[in-house]
Amino acid sequence: MSRFLKLWRLDPAERRLLLGAAVLLGGVRVGLLLLSFGRLQRILTLPARGHAKHPMPAGRIAWAVAAAGRRVPGATCLVQALAAQVLLARHGHVAELRIGVARATEGIEAHAWLERDGEPIFGEPDRLRHTVFPLHQSRTS
Repeated sequence: MSRFLKLWRLDPAERRLLLGAAVLLGGVRVGLLLLSFGRLQRILTLPARGHAKHPMPAGRIAWAVAAAGRRVPGATCLVQALAAQVLLARHGHVAELRIGVARATEGIEAHAWLERDGEPIFGEPDRLRHTVFPLHQSRTS
């Protein structure tokens, strides 16, 4: 089945969520290229212009960002985690960004994910491998 047909068969709210996630991923990607991480994070944590009229479950938001992230060039785990954090906040969910590093064969490897109450809600952290950086700014709704 073609991607367009799959998209068309989605519920209209999920279609909007998926397309919105794709646009947001592109915006976050460009933002990371043009701005410092701290500045972009401050912009992204500004109060949302409006909350979703029909909030979506966190799992559907994670699905939409991951699905769009597979098709948006340069949508790294950091780009996806930041976009998911924004969308989750718009839908009334609180999520904290976590960034961890681990030794790799050639230097270090970094990974970003989101947590709520210490449990991952977006991204797959390897807590045994990654040492988590403390981030002082957390996302609230």
